[in-house]
Amino acid sequence: MTASPPVRPPVPAFAADAFPEWPAWTTAEQNNLIAALGSGAWAGSRARQTRDFAAAFARYHDAAHGVPLSNGTTTLEAALIALGVGEGDEVIVPALTFVATASAVLRVGAVPVIVDVDPGSLCLRADLVDGAVTERTRAVIVVHLAGAAGDIDGLVALCELRSLALVEDCAHAHGSRWRGRGLGSFGAFGSFSFQQSKLMTAGEGGVLVTNDQALAQAAWGYANGGRDAIGTTYHHPSIGTNSRMTEWQGAVLAAQLDRYPQQCATRNANGLALARALTQVPGLTAQTRDERLDSQGYYAFVVHYRSDEFAGMPCETFRDLLSAHGVPVVQPYPSLTTLDVFAQRRFAPTRRSLRDGFTIATAPVAEAVPGTTVWIHHRVLLAERDTVLRLAELCADIRQDAARLTAASS
Repeated sequence: MTASPPVRPPVPAFAADAFPEWPAWTTAEQNNLIAALGSGAWAGSRARQTRDFAAAFARYHDAAHGVPLSNGTTTLEAALIALGVGEGDEVIVPALTFVATASAVLRVGAVPVIVDVDPGSLCLRADLVDGAVTERTRAVIVVHLAGAAGDIDGLVALCELRSLALVEDCAHAHGSRWRGRGLGSFGAFGSFSFQQSKLMTAGEGGVLVTNDQALAQAAWGYANGGRDAIGTTYHHPSIGTNSRMTEWQGAVLAAQLDRYPQQCATRNANGLALARALTQVPGLTAQTRDERLDSQGYYAFVVHYRSDEFAGMPCETFRDLLSAHGVPVVQPYPSLTTLDVFAQRRFAPTRRSLRDGFTIATAPVAEAVPGTTVWIHHRVLLAERDTVLRLAELCADIRQDAARLTAASS
């Protein structure tokens, strides 16, 4: 017997225009694109707006150098290459992340070691990482999920103690600040994505930030065909690829960076207000936010959901009801441990030799996330405060009527 679709409300709680559209753009992007067109310098190797944007974005995150690349996957790959991570090395990654965090490790010839996450923040903790370190471990990639932060202080201390490189995957964390300092500036590299769904977007794009000039040059050299900073066009002293950001992407992102600090402040304030409001709704708890996190970028507003407080209503049904009421929700990440590429070791043709030697442990916390969390799109937090807080009221109304709604959907 198949389940019935969720009961659709006669009148949705939110109109179609209640929340700002995403992606958003103004004449600033248009003007920059026209300037790029007229410049004739469209390639990443000649892109002035792109170069200037990457430097400004790095400064925004308290880093000295910004390397503009094609997307947030190639940024991770270039970071690992610049750090000398390769064949036979291990890199610790969280179980709860987009697949690229781990596939980038495979792409450079290393082995991803998947570690479960903290049940509140859904990010890595230093003690969980420490238990996975072996003599082959070379690096740790911490993912600041939904703009929250892993235990940066603990992870920095652990990596220094163990002589490991720390890479911050900040694909969700534009503008997130820890003790007054931008996330991405604590590790050897911070990796940012500008894919369509992200907090800043040019459709695709990525930036590596770092405070180490030599690492910045190494990452750029790899992404620029294996060139170095002093050689000629056809001087290739090392293996590389082409993963440069184009001038089109840089033009769009430069315009977005100008207005991003205000957007980030709005999301942060509304996120805090919504988290407080949800404390009045039993069964719903906002993602744990460390008190050392001064500002959270909020790629998504993540809510922990307890079905026992909603008359046994499955989390998927609750998400569907929010969506039917006009709330833009996004699909939670599945645990890496459940993806076929890792669970069934589908590494051919590039990593056939790893198939027999690769093992993964279970990750109970990450594996439970799709059935116990609700992820709300970041554009909700750009709405007026009263509109944002009406979301908590809607959740309370659904809970009050949960028994009837659950029966109608079964």
